[in-house]
Amino acid sequence: MPQARISIPAATSGRLLVGVLVDGTTKYGRSILRGVTHYANLQRHWVLFKDLADLLHAQPQWPMFDGIIYGGVSVETVDRCHSMCPHVVSCSGSTSPDRSPVVALDSHATGMQAAKHLLDCRLRHFAFFGSNHGIIGEARLAGFRATLHEHGHDVFECPILAPSASEWMSHTHRPMLIDWLRALPKPIGILCYDDVVAHDLAEACMEADIGVPEAVAIVGVNNDDLMCESAWPPLTSIETDHNRMGYHAAKLLDRLLSGDEIPSDERLTLLPPLGVVKRQSTDLLHLEDANLLAAIRFIREHACNPCSVWDVLDAVPVNRRWLERQFLSKLGRTPHDEIRRVRIESAQRLLPQMDLSLAQIAARCGFDEIKGFYMAFRTVTGTTPAAYRRAGASEGMSQNVRKRSQTDKVRQAFVS
Repeated sequence: MPQARISIPAATSGRLLVGVLVDGTTKYGRSILRGVTHYANLQRHWVLFKDLADLLHAQPQWPMFDGIIYGGVSVETVDRCHSMCPHVVSCSGSTSPDRSPVVALDSHATGMQAAKHLLDCRLRHFAFFGSNHGIIGEARLAGFRATLHEHGHDVFECPILAPSASEWMSHTHRPMLIDWLRALPKPIGILCYDDVVAHDLAEACMEADIGVPEAVAIVGVNNDDLMCESAWPPLTSIETDHNRMGYHAAKLLDRLLSGDEIPSDERLTLLPPLGVVKRQSTDLLHLEDANLLAAIRFIREHACNPCSVWDVLDAVPVNRRWLERQFLSKLGRTPHDEIRRVRIESAQRLLPQMDLSLAQIAARCGFDEIKGFYMAFRTVTGTTPAAYRRAGASEGMSQNVRKRSQTDKVRQAFVS
């Protein structure tokens, strides 16, 4: 096949050509590129190479870069970067700082933060999936294990390798992964190497009919919103500061291009995680009755189908009086209230999507009539769906203004 043609930026007097090699389809890659772009726009003496997909796959046609920043690429691509360009900065924790300056996530601190979150969920059993991802996976496992050991807990390490790209599509690893999941003590909290691995684990739990989060609570890393929200249930994840990572990497590269020697104590910069973004995969209810947990799980999975209390009773071998009494005593609400609550939470997630009409959202959330949707929404939230949507749009605009202001302050801090 003929190789893809690459549009090489025209030479500009006094400006340097900088390549940014990242996977722009992931939040990790986009955030690094955004950080580099912020720095480049402030300095205005770089030309950034934008054709990233072509750059990664058509290596013989690479232009002669003055500097390169990379992250999340193959070993072969890394070797090529170093062979053709003397000024290289890595955004990968798997790179040795002896080879090039490195700006990366503090994986040990990431594992510690995940452990603290799962401890806050009052779990007593813990596991890790994805330690085969080299020194990054090992560091995340080490931080996870160290924190849990301080509290008297061990960690089950998954013997199944995290799936490769082909396995993620073919699911050939799934039978062994499911056998491992079934053998674990429950309930258990599992930290995964990243959101892709966490997504795969959530699918394995669904395939094996293992409740998430009731039996298995899952935490990923990177908070890739598309990956986390497309899983069922949506995944809790550790938020990372890859935007700042890209900015700091660009600042180091600028020093190299200016002829500076980066001292050994500045060749490795580890940025701490920003915190835990909690979603349903760790939204645990600490209930011991199996029938009550089964009823709650059924409602969370089927409330928008739609379903009724009678559907719950068909799925769980209890009578209505027992179910009503248990819900009121343990949750403070009836099964009908819980069905309505889950539907309204789903509606709140859909309302910011302006391409969906209120009638479409009502139908997707299990309401036969929009009038019933309005009444239920007002009862739960105290406002109407239309007002909630308008308020969300207004808040989104305000957040954008605040974000621009904060970004300006961060830029000034970096420049100074």
